[in-house]
Amino acid sequence: MTDRLPMQLTPTQVQEFAAVLGSAPVLTTENEEHYNEIWQHLIACYGPADFLQLFLIKQVQNETWKMIRYTRHQSLGIDRRFRQSLQYQAKRLQEQKARQGEAAERAGRPTTDLNRLTELQDAVFNVAEDVDGIFDHATKENEHNKALEAGIDFEERLDKLISSALKRRNDAIEQLALYRIGLGRQWRRVSDEIIEAEATEIEPSKRIEAPGENA
Repeated sequence: MTDRLPMQLTPTQVQEFAAVLGSAPVLTTENEEHYNEIWQHLIACYGPADFLQLFLIKQVQNETWKMIRYTRHQSLGIDRRFRQSLQYQAKRLQEQKARQGEAAERAGRPTTDLNRLTELQDAVFNVAEDVDGIFDHATKENEHNKALEAGIDFEERLDKLISSALKRRNDAIEQLALYRIGLGRQWRRVSDEIIEAEATEIEPSKRIEAPGENA
């Protein structure tokens, strides 16, 4: 006889039990719809039959969400340092242009209000072009590589967090599988006991003698 698991929780029961387990651990910069979508897929995959199964599925969900978060922040960390480098280069360039202008004035170059305004406008345009050049150059992979090198310790800490979340998720999946197997065996045993009990209560059928027998 094959294992027969209890009926699955209804959508209403899933919603009610999930509310008891707490709100979604979603940050304000994260998408709660994505969290809920993953949750619905997990419910469809596992088809929980009771509260404990739903609790373990919730653990799988939350640890999976953490792994997604930590992986995303690894990329954000590199990009943050990448942009900080661009800002630093742009600031250095602006300071360099300012020093060049001051040196030109000290050299005794005649200046008028109109000349100063023209020089200032040219400097602004030149800086803007140079900054654009920095951004174009910095999109190359080696610039991101420098950002990764600068934040490698942060990357390694996130890797450890990802590994920890992965282990907890896998443990929850294993516990869920063990529980479902045990529940299936228990359900089969109970079902067999009920069938056997019903069978013993039925009186044996009386033997029907063939016509002419013992005549």
